[in-house]
Amino acid sequence: MDRRTTSAFVGASALLDHGVRDQLRLSWRLLRDDRVSSFKYALPVLLTLYVVSPIDPIPDFFLGIGQMDDLGVVIAGVLLLARLVPKMAPAHIVEEHLRDMRSVDEPVPGEPTFDEDAVDARFNIRR
Repeated sequence: MDRRTTSAFVGASALLDHGVRDQLRLSWRLLRDDRVSSFKYALPVLLTLYVVSPIDPIPDFFLGIGQMDDLGVVIAGVLLLARLVPKMAPAHIVEEHLRDMRSVDEPVPGEPTFDEDAVDARFNIRR
């Protein structure tokens, strides 16, 4: 039997995925790079216009639901932006940013490294 999680927050784990975070970092770097086409600003502008626009499929005066559709569109737009911006940039610029990101992520010799699986905690024993 195939067991799958049916939680409402299953899709949120995609945002925490290491690959998605790297893709978002790359897109952020490319958005700030002047060598990439100005067309890269089109999607952020459209997202902003959608959020501030009074015209929505689900009006914002329905508290909770109205804001959730805006949040969903923003999340989908940010993920779409993370995929489209690197495709708009020239390959050599993308490679340059990827190289810089890798060099920042590599440990510096002589500096202490931290294991992500290690847990540092305090415990109180009560009797």
